[in-house]
Amino acid sequence: MISTIEIATNRYAPSGSEAINLYATGLEGGSNLTLGQLVIAVSIRSAAAYEAQSVVKMNAINADSTVLDGAAKWMESIAAGAADWTVAKAFCTGTLGIEASTLPDNLDSYDKRMTAVAAIKAKVDAMVQQQQQEMIDLQTLVNRRDVAYSASSNIVRAFGSSMNTGAANFR
Repeated sequence: MISTIEIATNRYAPSGSEAINLYATGLEGGSNLTLGQLVIAVSIRSAAAYEAQSVVKMNAINADSTVLDGAAKWMESIAAGAADWTVAKAFCTGTLGIEASTLPDNLDSYDKRMTAVAAIKAKVDAMVQQQQQEMIDLQTLVNRRDVAYSASSNIVRAFGSSMNTGAANFR
């Protein structure tokens, strides 16, 4: 937590301009940060937060992809009449979250197999749509992370340029 903030002008600013320093005390370790350091710290911290959110989102997308792969294999097996319906139905109700009442009791006819496949396909379509939205959200997070890293990089570059100008004025 920042407990006090002081703003001061820097007398060593390049001629014709004024440098402003912001000192925040009460930070972890009791250190003071200039405005630039504070901005860089905030930029890097927000970039790291976006990175962490991106990793969580990628893991969720990966898990969804695994479930979708399983659903596709079960649809194939059910359509071919080769599925163990007890296991397949448990997957449908447990993993996919399909209501048991919408699934047939057995797969002893073509119509019942197609009913089961249609129920799985409807759930898969909804999951694919959700996954596409998650991909868009992931891209947004990655873009925000890139902007935060770019901002901190630009600030560091500006500081370097400012320091070079300041050093040249002392010659």
